[in-house]
Amino acid sequence: MEKPEIDVSIYLRGDELQPEHVSQVLGVQPTQFQTKGGPTSHSTKVIAKIGVWALYAQTDSIEISDHIDELLKMIGNPITPLDEIDGVEEAYLDVFISSSDENDARKTVEFVISKDQLKELVRLGLCGHFTVS
Repeated sequence: MEKPEIDVSIYLRGDELQPEHVSQVLGVQPTQFQTKGGPTSHSTKVIAKIGVWALYAQTDSIEISDHIDELLKMIGNPITPLDEIDGVEEAYLDVFISSSDENDARKTVEFVISKDQLKELVRLGLCGHFTVS
């Protein structure tokens, strides 16, 4: 069985979101960002329909909790919950898991988010988006 693809990120999104302001409030530079009406992070030819500030976990671990711990350490202890930063309309932890094992029709995905991690995510004003494919 091959190692699954795992991406865990924090996303802040909003029509009026200004990535520079978010970075200033948090004291953290994003992995990816875009401003509504400007170019997207993926193409200078495509115009962004919404502002985005995103922070990606970089660990190679297959444990989701390791990814979350890394992001929590990166984000630190901001005074303002992320969902209350000016311009933020949506704030969430995004977890994406994909198995590349095409021979296994029955796939089981299991992961743990600790009580401490859940408390910290709630304190930060984050909900969760989970995709398993």
